[in-house]
Amino acid sequence: MRLISKQAFRDYMKFRGETNESLAEKAGCSVSSIAFLRSRGRAARDTVKPETARRIEEALNAPPGSLFTARVLVASSSGKRSAA
Repeated sequence: MRLISKQAFRDYMKFRGETNESLAEKAGCSVSSIAFLRSRGRAARDTVKPETARRIEEALNAPPGSLFTARVLVASSSGKRSAA
């Protein structure tokens, strides 16, 4: 699952008063997973497994699908695949 907006994710965490550590504990994932989702630059990451995305949204009391969307692979006419 792909994070829709890093800024929205950060804002949700701030609104709920969550730190990387507290959200990771509530969502049952690693602190580094949350940190990677929040970060910018080379260490940034914007994808997690569907179960992790669901648990993060639940931990933030966010509506399902409000922070993450399914990552879709698209085939081009050249036969190469890319993420949409």
